[in-house]
Amino acid sequence: MAKSLTFENSAGPQNGQAVAVFDKADHTAYYKCRFLGFQDTLYVNGKYQFFKESNIYGSVDFIFGHGQVMFQDCNIYARMPSNSITVTAQSKDFLRSISGFSFQNYTVTVLPEISSNKQNVKVFLGRLWRQYSNVVFMESFLDDVVASEGWMEWKGVPINNLFYGEFNNYGPGADVSKRVNWTGYHILNKESAFRFTVDNFINRSKWLHETGIPFRHGLLT
Repeated sequence: MAKSLTFENSAGPQNGQAVAVFDKADHTAYYKCRFLGFQDTLYVNGKYQFFKESNIYGSVDFIFGHGQVMFQDCNIYARMPSNSITVTAQSKDFLRSISGFSFQNYTVTVLPEISSNKQNVKVFLGRLWRQYSNVVFMESFLDDVVASEGWMEWKGVPINNLFYGEFNNYGPGADVSKRVNWTGYHILNKESAFRFTVDNFINRSKWLHETGIPFRHGLLT
């Protein structure tokens, strides 16, 4: 586990992929950490992983990989003015793989220093790196920089098998009326959202208590 640390890749936006953390372990946890980068900041590629009260900064696919990862009470910051900011690129490639990202009680916005240029920022919650890509945002604040369609295709990857979901998000970017019209996109009910809580999504009872990190078992309400 890591607590109160900053992980940074300072290569800058002009240098393409620049990973700050590559985590391929099982049962890892991060508490009150910062992850600074642009493209591909955080590469999670293990099994059960947990991020709590942390800040993640980037511009292109900056949370990506194959892990089964829960992000709780964190902040996501777009770092540059662009109309194609992509937060996640989740790479579940087999239907029965234990693989997916769940975001609960998040804030998705831009850095204060580029907030005056919001009109040139468009943030997509994710795009499917692999065809079974699995991402849920729930009970989170989505700023007005979040694209009305919410999610983006990846050229050459079929969209029929993905699972993208939203539940009880709020803020100017949370309107789901113009979201993508994909069979794999879901507006979740409470029962479905429970599948993506700490207790159910990352099997917390067998390991998370040992870290000493506080966590929420279920939904906010």
